[in-house]
Amino acid sequence: MWGYKLLGMSTREFHLCYWGLLDYGLALGRLRRRHAARVAGGVPDALVLVEHPPALTMGRHGQAANLLAGPEELAARGVALYHVERGGDITYHGPGQAVVYPVLHLGQRGLGVRGLVEALLGAAQDTAAYHGVAAAHDPNRPGLWVGGRKLAAVGLAVKQGVSLHGLALNVNTRLEDFGLIRGCGLAASPTSLARELGRPLPLGAVGRHLVAALARRLHGQGRQAGNPSSRVG
Repeated sequence: MWGYKLLGMSTREFHLCYWGLLDYGLALGRLRRRHAARVAGGVPDALVLVEHPPALTMGRHGQAANLLAGPEELAARGVALYHVERGGDITYHGPGQAVVYPVLHLGQRGLGVRGLVEALLGAAQDTAAYHGVAAAHDPNRPGLWVGGRKLAAVGLAVKQGVSLHGLALNVNTRLEDFGLIRGCGLAASPTSLARELGRPLPLGAVGRHLVAALARRLHGQGRQAGNPSSRVG
C-alpha cells in the first residue's frame, strides 16, 4: 500500500502523478491518454508513480518461449498478460514494486532514448544506495543488478517524440512470481530491496524517493560516474 492518496502536483517542469495501486490495464489506458495529450501539447511532461496487481507484459521483441506458464495457470493465479508497445521482452509487475512512467517530450528536453534510460537506471541506483543496497548496471545485461540478481527492469517506447512506459523497481515484491517468466529472456534470479536488506520497506517512501531521484537526473543534477546500458529489460 502506498499510504497516501495524492492525485498529482505541479512542479516547474513536471506534473507528478501518484496513481497508487491500479490495475495494469486501467493504468495503460490512462497512460496512453496522457501520452496523446502530451503529443498534442495539452499537458506538460509527467512522471507517473504507480503499483500494479500481478500482471505480465510482453514487449515488441518478446519471445513466447520466455513465458513459462500456460493460460490456465495464469488464470488460476489471477495474472493478466498484456502485449504492449515498449521495447524489450517479457516482464512482471506486482504488488510491492515501485513503477515509474515518464511521459516526456524528448526533443523539447534535448534528451535521447539512451539518456532517458540512463536517467531511469541512475534514479533506481540512487534509490537503492539511499536505502543501503549497492546496485549497478551491467553493459552485457539490461536492467539494474545486485551481483547476479536483477533489481530493476526498464522498457520504453517513444511515439511522436514522447516517451511511454518506464522502470520497475522491486521493493517488497513477491519474487516467486517471477517464476512465471524468463525475465527479458535472461536466466537470472530476481531480487528486491527487501530481500537484500532482510526487511520490508515503506513502498510509498521508496517510490517518492525514486521519482525525486529521476527528476534530479532529468534536471542534470546528482549524476554519478558510470554509463548505464541503453538496452531495455
